[in-house]
Amino acid sequence: MSDGPIRFTAKMKGGSDVVRLLRRYPQKVGRTLESLVKQEARGLAVELARNTRPFGFSDKAKKRGEGAVAGDINRVFALPSDAYEKMRLLDPGTADRFWANIQNRRFAKAGQSLKSSNSPWKSLPVGRLDPKLHQQSRTGRNGNVKRKVPAQIVTSPKARDSYIARIQKRVGFAKGTWINAAKAIGGRVRGAAQWVTRHKQAPGTATVTTGVNPSVTLVNNLDYIEQVTTAKGIELALQVAAGRLRKALATSLQKIAEKTNNALRRRAS
Repeated sequence: MSDGPIRFTAKMKGGSDVVRLLRRYPQKVGRTLESLVKQEARGLAVELARNTRPFGFSDKAKKRGEGAVAGDINRVFALPSDAYEKMRLLDPGTADRFWANIQNRRFAKAGQSLKSSNSPWKSLPVGRLDPKLHQQSRTGRNGNVKRKVPAQIVTSPKARDSYIARIQKRVGFAKGTWINAAKAIGGRVRGAAQWVTRHKQAPGTATVTTGVNPSVTLVNNLDYIEQVTTAKGIELALQVAAGRLRKALATSLQKIAEKTNNALRRRAS
């Protein structure tokens, strides 16, 4: 993990094909170098968001992220029914006492029954869902949960479902840091899904340098951004953003040329 924010700077150097096109047709294009730098930086931010987990902007990507959240939380918090099935295989009598105590909401006694059993989960606490156990369990490479044994037996399935639903609303937060960086540049940001743009508090911003050599620096202050991105994804974002800008400019020039040719034909006819 980095000690500071992640930064990407978009610049257009004099040797690039985009700059050559701009300098060759300045009046026709009607754009400044600064505006193109900003456009490239906004496009780069969107592509960086696209290549941040869960990859893509589709509903399928959103559901994939939500499924990962649910899976992680279920690995941390087991239900009494799960604990009962574990106990029943090795100690059916104690398992029945445990379940009777659960049904009668005698959760302290249920915990005692679990501790006295031969279950591999005998050391797990039984009680109200503790969110800190989820955060402490996110030790995987991508900030996910790698537990093989739960951290707690939660006494309320509804509480676990509610917690899952609340955390699922954060899906897209890491992506939102790049989108907020794009918004900080100014101008319209296109191409991102609502479940990504909704995260207004995601810590992303940008700094813009104007003048003869304009530049834009995208700044991502998310402390776990390196866990949800890949070097390959970043490189792809850089390539796609630059390619789209070249294509957009070339398309603009082509349309301008077509209009000019059409006007010349009308005059000649």
